[in-house]
Amino acid sequence: MTKMETMLSWVDLGLIRYVDYALVKFVREQVAEQNEDLLLALLLTSHSVSLGQVCLDLDAVLATPTMLFNQEGVDSEERQQGMAQLQNWLADCQRDTWLQSLRNCPAVADEQNAYQGDQAATPFVLVEQQGRALLYLRRYWQAERTIVEGIKARLEPASRISNADIKRLLSQLFGEKQHDFEETDWQRIACGIAASNHFSIITGGPGTGKTTTVLKLLALLQAERLLRDLPPLAIRLAAPTGKAAARLNESIAQNLSGLALPDLDNLAPEKLKAVIPTQVMTLHRLLSPKPNSRQFQHNKSNPLVADIVVVDEASMIDIEMMANLFDGIEADTRVILLGDKDQLASVEAGYVLGDLCRGAVRGHYTPDTAQWIEEVCQQTIDQAYIDAHGTTLNQAVCMLRKSYRFVEGGVIHRLASLVNEEREQAHDNPKWPDLQAIFQRQESIQNRPVLQYLEQAQQDNTALSEPFKQLLLEGYGHYLAVTAAMPELGQGTGAFDDWGKQVLAAHAHFQLLVALRKGDWGVEGMNHKIEQLLVAHKRLASVDSVWYFARPVMVTQNDYSVDLMNGDIGISLLYPVNGALKQRVVFSDGKGGVRWVLPSRLQSVETVFAMTVHKSQGSEFHHTAMLLPSQHSPILTKELIYTGITRSKKHFTLIAGDKKVLESAMNSKVERVSGLGFLIQ
Repeated sequence: MTKMETMLSWVDLGLIRYVDYALVKFVREQVAEQNEDLLLALLLTSHSVSLGQVCLDLDAVLATPTMLFNQEGVDSEERQQGMAQLQNWLADCQRDTWLQSLRNCPAVADEQNAYQGDQAATPFVLVEQQGRALLYLRRYWQAERTIVEGIKARLEPASRISNADIKRLLSQLFGEKQHDFEETDWQRIACGIAASNHFSIITGGPGTGKTTTVLKLLALLQAERLLRDLPPLAIRLAAPTGKAAARLNESIAQNLSGLALPDLDNLAPEKLKAVIPTQVMTLHRLLSPKPNSRQFQHNKSNPLVADIVVVDEASMIDIEMMANLFDGIEADTRVILLGDKDQLASVEAGYVLGDLCRGAVRGHYTPDTAQWIEEVCQQTIDQAYIDAHGTTLNQAVCMLRKSYRFVEGGVIHRLASLVNEEREQAHDNPKWPDLQAIFQRQESIQNRPVLQYLEQAQQDNTALSEPFKQLLLEGYGHYLAVTAAMPELGQGTGAFDDWGKQVLAAHAHFQLLVALRKGDWGVEGMNHKIEQLLVAHKRLASVDSVWYFARPVMVTQNDYSVDLMNGDIGISLLYPVNGALKQRVVFSDGKGGVRWVLPSRLQSVETVFAMTVHKSQGSEFHHTAMLLPSQHSPILTKELIYTGITRSKKHFTLIAGDKKVLESAMNSKVERVSGLGFLIQ
């Protein structure tokens, strides 16, 4: 069997995609040199994108070939043989020979000449910097370059607001520091840093006050304009998904109405609040997608007009979407990114926020920045956050370190911290007894335990355990009881609208999250199990029809024809139309009301009794339950567990089948290769 035939066999085994093989086959036909090791590098570069990588790190893949196998489920004997073939092939590859072949390949451009002559059309780009050799598909190299250039250009200009103005307005917004022993106010520091930079990141876990901080920041920036008799700044608010946008829209509106702003230099609070926007839209809507295209109306030749763009839930943004953002705005538009750097990386390629925030925990503020923080923000930071070698990017990032949602020391906060804390020594990594100790702490809200741990065997066709059944019946029984209280037909559409709002609110009380999509214990299998359980206990009348009454669904693709975005959740109910009850799906309208949509108009939806942890980003639930598989998988990481835990507002239940797998997952970290970490200094 030739090496090309071997590659094709990997397609049949599902180890690589056919598009990866087809690209290599095309290059082989165009390039005279038949170097099979070179073709393997090209194949793996294309394949790595399907794993979320931006590029192929030649050293990393030679050292750890298993990073190429990020698949769900148990591998068959044939797949294991295919993996062994690939590992053996890589074992025979030599880095220097591999690298020299890439340099000589007409299909590969070097970074310095990637836009010149024949190299301008090459499908691959090789970047060699600081001892690293990274091989990109050109499209992802271009996206990364756009982000790097966009951020660097915004880090260079001096602040347009004087330090004296920032200091004065911060003092009015946050109050004067009363005592030296007061704890550091990181919200105040974040506000000051973002006000003084044209690009900034405010990161922090749930409940650390990112929304409050950005509202005070926008108040400061608008006040500075109005006090100089200048027009207010044009501010646009965005989020990656419809669900995240709706949640931010609600959060901004609530926080702004309750925000106690002082008179800023005799500028009335109500006048200031009037120029702070509350309308949030998805990034796609912000940039206006072209029909039937990956392109956007707003681009370099037609940039969006805005003074400031604020993007929440930035951890969900993949590298191409972030590049589209920088491509679609004016060169002097201020960019503010908000998000939790420790959440799961984006579904598509890239880990942009994580890459940009790699130094956030330790701060890495230079002595000059530390002095500026003390003088302008009137805050003293610990010596541990000061680094004479801190990069320019480090100075524009601030991490909020105090959670106001989870009481410090509370069990959910302790659980999230145990999973998420960075540890320098392997022997400090969390173990099962550490986790068990937290679950055994007796804390309750309204006579219900805050934390629960359930065991669930997961062999083939294993039935749900009785405790798991009871959890699901109680969890989903709440919203199903509300659906049963349907108004009478003659009560009018207003009563049905109120009912729809109540159903959606009740549905947000409980959600089961799973790690996998496929298999008996993934989204597909669990949705079926839950439907059957609810029918058996007469919580659902029937699930025989696709659009059965009370079916919860999630939109899986943006659909502008019905103004629904990926992640929006609706419930199949009945609604009065021309004097008769007709089947409709109720969704939130994002403005405190509801919308009723014909099921036939929903082209991309799935049942959502079970939801992947990835899809849960941007959502919160009163009670979140997370089911982890009992077999090892590269998908199981500390980021996945942390993200699941932090979707909880009040209660969290962990369901697992193997303590060793759980322990391993807590000590596994998402590793996505890109050049962002060292290209922006």
